[in-house]
Amino acid sequence: MARPAMAPLAAALALLLSIAAPAGASASTHRKARCSSARSGTKSYRQSHCGKGKARRHRSRVHLLFFKAHEGHCPDATLQPTAQNVAAVRAATLCLVNRERAAHGEHALSWNLHLVHAAQAHTESMAFGDYFAHAGRRGETPLQRIRRSGYIYSSALGFEVGENIGWGTLWLGTPRAVVAAWMASPGHRANILDGRFRETGVGVSPHTNGLANGQTGGIYTQDFGVITG
Repeated sequence: MARPAMAPLAAALALLLSIAAPAGASASTHRKARCSSARSGTKSYRQSHCGKGKARRHRSRVHLLFFKAHEGHCPDATLQPTAQNVAAVRAATLCLVNRERAAHGEHALSWNLHLVHAAQAHTESMAFGDYFAHAGRRGETPLQRIRRSGYIYSSALGFEVGENIGWGTLWLGTPRAVVAAWMASPGHRANILDGRFRETGVGVSPHTNGLANGQTGGIYTQDFGVITG
């Protein structure tokens, strides 16, 4: 049986785990002709081993340049992901997220290659594994993936990490549509606007065939983090 198309801006999997208190919602719809779908999900984890909780740059210094909107504009925000433009789609996603943060008085996030690796690996796992969830196919959590990437490099560190995931077909698979869907969902919005986060990584894949019944689109993961102590 074919999957029903999902409502464009509905968070079909919203799970926020800050104090192990999950909440979820779902919706579905059918469209005539060219149907599109979008889904999203979120998780966050916090751990503190330090009293002051002061954020600091990652030890490995693999954070890169900020991506900020130029006069409120983010280039490539309407790109539909392809194998050739993943880097541009990734940059546009961060630009849009940083634009939202700036509009709410928060500092811009910078790239961290550990988080990029964790996000891209999970995106590809979902894309080629035909599933959509924070937990990986072997049950690994976002925290486990981020720790394994090397971002949390010591058990003595305090940290806060979070993750948003989403997918959409056709125009709903663009960075603009995905970030708009996240901002319309309280859990995703909280991760995007969390003033404690300093670094991020975005994973993007155009391979939505298993989820979208052959339609083109994009699957996204954004991991957020800050190391304290």
